[in-house]
Amino acid sequence: MQPEREAVIFAGGKSSRMGRDKALLPFGGYSTLAEYQYRRLLPLFDRVSLSAKGDKFPFDSPRIYDRDAETSSPMVALASVLEQAQHDIVFVLSVDMPLVDALLIDRLYDAHADHPAAQIILAASPHGTEPLCALYHRDLLPRITEQLERGEHRMHALLKEAVTVKVPCEREEIFTNLNTPEEYYRLLR
Repeated sequence: MQPEREAVIFAGGKSSRMGRDKALLPFGGYSTLAEYQYRRLLPLFDRVSLSAKGDKFPFDSPRIYDRDAETSSPMVALASVLEQAQHDIVFVLSVDMPLVDALLIDRLYDAHADHPAAQIILAASPHGTEPLCALYHRDLLPRITEQLERGEHRMHALLKEAVTVKVPCEREEIFTNLNTPEEYYRLLR
């Protein structure tokens, strides 16, 4: 029997290179990229939530708001997610990675089954690790809180300190990020 799966879409970033909030850009037949991600993950998970600093989305879904609304950091978002998650293991995906597919997600969960003591199971693309395409265990929360208290917001610092398993994926195109207008319009075409 497959354990229940919970996913959280990280959609609270600054989008500084895009010049506007990329989570709110139209995509894939939906009025926002956030809704596109939400709708496509729904069949794969028992629960899907959006993580952000505030309620900016024009559709209904569970929300997890950052505990620190002033600091823009995936680490702050991850702390908030692990505090409020309904399961011990949470799949985290950046809103700007719309090509990550069910095959890769299943591989992450398979790796978790093979390495039950792992605290982080993340995808590794040909260009490096993908901390916003990963499974995180709730028992990381004290470590994340301690890192934040000392001003450490880098996700890669957490990866070094935690029990981490990397799942290689050679299909580099699925890690396409929509960081700039050029990347967004290229993917729309």
